[in-house]
Amino acid sequence: MNDFFIYLMLVAASFSSGQSHVAGSQVVHIRGIPTSKNPFYSPDRDFECLDGSLLLPFSRVNDDYCDCADGSDEPGTAACTNGSFYCRNAGHRAAYIPSSWVNDEICDCCDGSDEYASGKACVDNCHDLGREARLEAQKAAELAREGNKIRQELLARGKQIKSEIKTRLVKIRGDFEEAQLTKKEKEAIKAQAEERENAALEKYKPVEAEQPEPKEHEDNEEEQLSDSEAEDYFKMLDSDSSGSITIIEIQTRATFDKNRDGVVSEEEAIYFLNGQKEVTLDEFLDAAWANIKPFLMLEQGTFKPAPADDVEGMQDGTEEHDKEEDEYTEAEEQAVDEHEAQPEEQQVQYDEETQALVDEANSARENFKQAEKAIHDLEAEIRRLEDKIDRDYGAEEEFASLDGECFEFTDSEYVYSLCLFDKVRQKSKSGGNDIVLGYWHEWVGPEQNKYSKMKYDRGLACWNGPTRSAIITLTCGKESKLISVTEPSRCEYAMEFSTPAMCNPNIEQSNMHDEL
Repeated sequence: MNDFFIYLMLVAASFSSGQSHVAGSQVVHIRGIPTSKNPFYSPDRDFECLDGSLLLPFSRVNDDYCDCADGSDEPGTAACTNGSFYCRNAGHRAAYIPSSWVNDEICDCCDGSDEYASGKACVDNCHDLGREARLEAQKAAELAREGNKIRQELLARGKQIKSEIKTRLVKIRGDFEEAQLTKKEKEAIKAQAEERENAALEKYKPVEAEQPEPKEHEDNEEEQLSDSEAEDYFKMLDSDSSGSITIIEIQTRATFDKNRDGVVSEEEAIYFLNGQKEVTLDEFLDAAWANIKPFLMLEQGTFKPAPADDVEGMQDGTEEHDKEEDEYTEAEEQAVDEHEAQPEEQQVQYDEETQALVDEANSARENFKQAEKAIHDLEAEIRRLEDKIDRDYGAEEEFASLDGECFEFTDSEYVYSLCLFDKVRQKSKSGGNDIVLGYWHEWVGPEQNKYSKMKYDRGLACWNGPTRSAIITLTCGKESKLISVTEPSRCEYAMEFSTPAMCNPNIEQSNMHDEL
């Protein structure tokens, strides 16, 4: 009988410290840990903190006093602020909660095991929650199966697109080599034609000498000055010294706000870049400078229909009186008109043979110019194709067919447009220009699911704030669709985009572990 009472006392003592131990079978349960950690909590030897920092008598485990720096000696109490408590949650998903939540009279574990000593009566609803979770998991699995059928089509199409791009790149590179040969031929023809032209014009030099030369001299100086000025202005606009001017660099200058609405739109920027998204120095000198120069003249005060202070005010984006604004617009038009419609120089009348040689030289110069343009166009196409080949379209090229596709989402105020691998835009429903929220940058998903998030940055700068940016979270869906847009932080947007490309059964595996 005495032995029986001693046994009961031992059992009661073990329960009071959050432990149960049956010596014969070595079945041990330590409150607050999963059974997989039982080997670290053996009652028949001293306990070593899991970080190896301290060795304690086992009686100090779950004694409501924190001894280990890592909190591992108090898994079942709230003694350690950095500890964690394991909820077994049989029938649903096991989980860890902060130790500080233990016995705080709030039921955090669905089985109520965290409130074992608070007096709080917790309902064990793990089986109900588990049933609901399994139904949701089944729906998600069915969606993944259906979406994966479409995803397989995207994979095939993506690989085909990449193959076609590579084939086209080989062809364009061949065309580029031929274009270089053509340019050399046209250059030689031009040189020969100009040599014959110059020889024929020799006899007209005395006549031409009688023509007023100062103007021609001034024009040459102006042209040289213009080229030098253009190169200096290019360097100023190329704020990141990348060797090219981009849309964003144009948008930073109020000078290029053609319609004076306070914003340099993307369309306005592209106009000044001669229809391109970025230009090199050669492209700038050949084409873009002609568009930019008249507005630069206005900026520098070549035309002053209004006081200089007023013009500067316009450049700063302030609103002016209607009359002053009209005068500025007229000056702008005058600058463009004078640039595009230069007065005709007095022409010398040549004899028929000389005129034929002049025409031949003009034709040769035009052909050479076209040959140069063809090379510039082919170089641009090669860069575009190389960019697409190098672009990461997913582990199996599943996103390649979505490149350039645009999707819209409308809320109460704005219409948002997501163009994959290009840009994100916002437009007010009440009208106005598009605001670029960001340009494609990179994938930013976690290591195990890299292609679950896209980052778009370098958008239009907010007033007294950062440049706009957007993070796109991709989810599995039977169709590609932009399904939500929020702005969790100022000028930082969050979007959700569903697409079959994300319906990968290998990634969509649930990490749930139900303990039934």
